Amino acid sequence: MMREFEKWVARVLLLNSALALGVSLGLLGERQPADALPVLYSAAMLGFLSAVLSLKRWQAGLWGGLLYYALQLVAVYPLAGGWQFAVKAGVSIGLVLRFHGAVVVLNMVALALLAATAAVLAWRRRAPPP
Repeated sequence: MMREFEKWVARVLLLNSALALGVSLGLLGERQPADALPVLYSAAMLGFLSAVLSLKRWQAGLWGGLLYYALQLVAVYPLAGGWQFAVKAGVSIGLVLRFHGAVVVLNMVALALLAATAAVLAWRRRAPPP
């Protein structure tokens, strides 16, 4: 049963990163700022390569998936302008937190998929080798 869940997690990562590649290449969604494109493309490629490795059942793919979702977990938008952080790759449903000086968005989809990937990684580390 856990192996099927592992395949599902890898396939969701593949779909999510394919959507992010489409956005970074300008094929899907709104046009992204030019300075954000290298980061978005790099994150999408990280997710795509991690998904391929995960489908081959390599643990490196799961570690890459954790990093891919961690990059998307939190976005920070200062109200006064200046430095901001946001990697919007793939699917995002955000919990918006408004503070005095900034708006912080917690990506709930990335959080759920990060937890699922961590669960698969923990299971794989505990399972005896085949």
